[in-house]
Amino acid sequence: MQTQQTRVNMIGAWLSRVTGSRRMGGTGGPTTLSTWLPLVVGGILGILGAYLLIQQNVVALLAILLIVPMLLLFFYYPFITVIIWLLVFPFFLSEVLPGARPLYWLLHRAMIPGALLALLGLSILGIRKIKNVRFGLVDGVMLAYLVLCVCNILLLTARPNSQLIHLYDRIFVPFCMYWLIRVTRPGQVDLERLAPVAFIIIFSQGTIGILSWFAPGVLPPKWLGRLGERTVGTFGNPAVFTTTLLFAVVILTETLWRGSNRKKLQMAVSFLTVAFAFFLVFFSFSRGSWLGALPVWFGLYILHPKWMRRLSLVGSIALVPLLALGPLAEYSSFASERLFTETTAEGRVIGGAATFRMIQERPVFGWGYRNHELYDEQFRDRVMGLVDSKEQSSHNTYLLIAAEMGIPGLILYYLPIGLLLYLTIKYWHRLPDTRIWSKSLVLMLWLLIVDHVIVGLFTDMIQSPFFNTVIWWLMLGLIANAIDAGRDSMVSSQSKQLQTIG
Repeated sequence: MQTQQTRVNMIGAWLSRVTGSRRMGGTGGPTTLSTWLPLVVGGILGILGAYLLIQQNVVALLAILLIVPMLLLFFYYPFITVIIWLLVFPFFLSEVLPGARPLYWLLHRAMIPGALLALLGLSILGIRKIKNVRFGLVDGVMLAYLVLCVCNILLLTARPNSQLIHLYDRIFVPFCMYWLIRVTRPGQVDLERLAPVAFIIIFSQGTIGILSWFAPGVLPPKWLGRLGERTVGTFGNPAVFTTTLLFAVVILTETLWRGSNRKKLQMAVSFLTVAFAFFLVFFSFSRGSWLGALPVWFGLYILHPKWMRRLSLVGSIALVPLLALGPLAEYSSFASERLFTETTAEGRVIGGAATFRMIQERPVFGWGYRNHELYDEQFRDRVMGLVDSKEQSSHNTYLLIAAEMGIPGLILYYLPIGLLLYLTIKYWHRLPDTRIWSKSLVLMLWLLIVDHVIVGLFTDMIQSPFFNTVIWWLMLGLIANAIDAGRDSMVSSQSKQLQTIG
């Protein structure tokens, strides 16, 4: 309470310095910054609101009306940026709603980098200091990769402006999410607040995914891009769909399945939600997603054996008969076909071989950011007697990055993972065994990273809908914060030992 009051006093003092004493124009009139600034801002927002109302652009009008209250909310609770992005942005990836483009700009291109910039600015002004954050080698590697990407685009691509925008969406904004997690340093209460967010993600995306199979007519056409083939929710990609669901599962299990003071109804709802999420992973009919989910499943089984045994039992009793004899029998057959079909696998072998030849041709500088599909046709050929496929895009994240950015680009992009893994092992014994910031959470976050890595072997996880890339760097930010907590614990222990010796 005292900290909150001190912060309010600091804000008041800063505002009084900015708005209280300086008169504008030198005429001796009473108009000050505190008088005309709200009028100017209100006038601009009013004009924009009137224009959008005339244009009947309800979505953009709603965004304008929410700007001021959202800024105030952000000032007092910056982590709300992450919560809003997770809750709202999935529904605007496909720009389904009329006038959704301004909200797309606000939620993705403006909100995350803007929140990070605002926090850095407030820290510089001394209003809200950023404390206990270590910027080091990982951050330097990320900046080096951004510089390499910009140079690659300017030197090797034909439309650098378009590619720079793509880079901003797919790489820069995810990096900003990592840094935003680092500077906001979410604690136990913040992660517990993500539990209802995780529930909403699973329920909403699962409902849309089920409707796409059984009642596609009620959904917008842009959410039906893989109709009859895969379950994709609002993401348009089964890999993004399943990795997002598993992220939500880990948040739910690590916040609600730990401890004995949870309400029975709450635990029952979370249990059914997790079961629903794993069913949706199966119902994605994506082999890469099935394989990637296995480490997450086994990790949860080791950490929460009682709950996972119940989940396995419920799945066996309820789901197996439905898949074998019930209304889902035809989908079980389709899953079996997906598991053993060779056509798409052959196409990906040929495509992967073509991409590998591109890497051999230009291993250092690559062929240019997003230039893979411009050159891969000339490298496609028969492989082990397999017939060429019509598939044009790459289905391997790592080969794609190496072909476009060169092997140095591939190393720079994934080097932060190696560095954070080394630091996790180094400070593992200092991580707490209880509470939410625990070894359990860090282990499950790393298993989610493994899920992303496995799925990346079967599909493009960089240039596909970039929700998963932001989630990837969000998880790495959480891991980095946990490492800092372990490192602080070690430093504190060493200082106490020195005091005892002294």
